[in-house]
Amino acid sequence: LTVFTRESKRESWAAIQSNLGQAYRTRIRGDRGLNLELAITQYQRALSVYTKSDFPIYWAMTQINLGEAYRNRIRHPRAENLEKAIARYLLALSVYTQSDFPYYWAEIQTHLAQAYSQRMLGGRAYNLELTIDAYQLALEVYTKEDFPIEWAQTQINLGNAYSDRICGDRAENLEFAIEEYQLALEVYTKEDFPIEWAQTQTKLGIAYRNRIRGDRAKNLELAIEAFQQASSVRTKQDLPIPWTMTQNNPQNNLGLPIVTESVVISKTI
Repeated sequence: LTVFTRESKRESWAAIQSNLGQAYRTRIRGDRGLNLELAITQYQRALSVYTKSDFPIYWAMTQINLGEAYRNRIRHPRAENLEKAIARYLLALSVYTQSDFPYYWAEIQTHLAQAYSQRMLGGRAYNLELTIDAYQLALEVYTKEDFPIEWAQTQINLGNAYSDRICGDRAENLEFAIEEYQLALEVYTKEDFPIEWAQTQTKLGIAYRNRIRGDRAKNLELAIEAFQQASSVRTKQDLPIPWTMTQNNPQNNLGLPIVTESVVISKTI
């Protein structure tokens, strides 16, 4: 930066600012909160050169990365950070359109879905509907044939959203969730993706345990079978906490739903 100054080499200076932002955002050492603040500062500096009119692609790319930094931000109110993240993703969509950049468009839809699912402002029911809509839009590009991993991950995330859904019929939403998890297992096989397969089996077990439609006894048997399948991969030695969760689930048929993390697509554009 002592050579590439904003005055003499504007584009190179902005590129370095953006790269610094990426480095700070993914930095392992140091304080995580401070690193994210530094990342936000660097992205904002890059945007002083990367305008939409002069550098539309770089501008949109930086908006996405800034959105990710805001979504993961530790300092400042969480609700405010999520609103800023959503705003940045929406700005990026004005350049990354489905027709011109289908893959990146779908990835932004995924980022939006993640932010909506975590959103604190607005009604929870409304935000979950936005989450579902965004994931379904992503699936217009993420087909099983062209992008099997992204397709499977999005099916799981949709299953999670349907499991949490407030609007609509609860029984129907659980059927949707089961269907999404079963679809994901077409790609996440035990042989090729043992961890993802086990995680999906656990989610499927929870959905069967909570299922309203069908015979209650049969649903519980399906839940136990799914948890036992997951236990065959999630060993105590390899994954002690998830192993405990799957071991406890078969005996917890009438317990509260166990919260599990969503599988997300985290590739950086």
